[in-house]
Amino acid sequence: MPTRSEWQQILEQKLPPKNHYTDRNRAITAYYAQCYLQQPDVFKWAGMAAFASNQVGVALQVAELLMAPHALVAVPDRENDDDLLAIGLRLYQLGLGLAFTVPVALHAATTRPLLLNDLDLLKQGNDQIFDDIAWAHLAYMQAGIGAIEANVSEIEHPYLLQGFRQIDAGVKKLADPEQREAGKALIRKGNITLLRQEQELTLASCMGSLSRIGKLIVSLGGAMDFQEANRNTAGGSWFTRYFGILPVLSGQVSLARFEDRWKWLEDEALPLWDQIDTAYAPATSFHRRLVAMAEREPSLLQQITNLMTRSYQVVGLQRSLA
Repeated sequence: MPTRSEWQQILEQKLPPKNHYTDRNRAITAYYAQCYLQQPDVFKWAGMAAFASNQVGVALQVAELLMAPHALVAVPDRENDDDLLAIGLRLYQLGLGLAFTVPVALHAATTRPLLLNDLDLLKQGNDQIFDDIAWAHLAYMQAGIGAIEANVSEIEHPYLLQGFRQIDAGVKKLADPEQREAGKALIRKGNITLLRQEQELTLASCMGSLSRIGKLIVSLGGAMDFQEANRNTAGGSWFTRYFGILPVLSGQVSLARFEDRWKWLEDEALPLWDQIDTAYAPATSFHRRLVAMAEREPSLLQQITNLMTRSYQVVGLQRSLA
């Protein structure tokens, strides 16, 4: 039976490198969506996690968009630059770098603290959740509850292990019509226990390390947006709408604080997710959105980000920022 690190490595091989922020985020989001689509009666946490990860992706896309001008002053190392064309290209890039060094430096001075600190912490949180919980989904699908029991640490027993034991007990009841509702209740309880692992343990470090402005920004942007973008019907839950804008702006409540985050999730986001999850069916807009995430379809913001990044690369004659 594979070890935990081996389960994690199987998944890691399917992801882009960690310095490819948005591509990696889309791959993580896709895995969660795929898990839910494969077994929507079982993997409730994964479905909710797909939407949460997608929301993190929006912030990472904005970060890449703001970082795009750095391609203007980036001069890559070239091994074979002894021919005339290569020398001319390098002189052009050096001249462009000199021309844009000051404006890009000013741009960096305003964006770097947030981009390289707070947004990097969000990216780390996205990766940590995947490392902590995604492997267990793969292990459960391929080898059952025993594969999780053999690979969890003691600190994970109350939430990660207990959550999957509840899910497993619920799955076993689904086949019996007389116990089906009890099975559904156990599966729901188990998935909420996984959510508790994510929110209380996994995210504690990165949320606590956010800067003051970073905590405010994540609070203002905190949302579980389950609805289609072109709909006006209720389908999302917003941290600021739940608590009110003034308590958020004053710092009285914060998404970075577990107690506030859990109250919002438990009181509003989870009940809303239950409604949407219960009504799940193929060929619905909700299903189509999950399929789009599972297939890594780029959003409009992602398309704009890619266009802007490539435009700066073309001007700077750069092949890639990576």
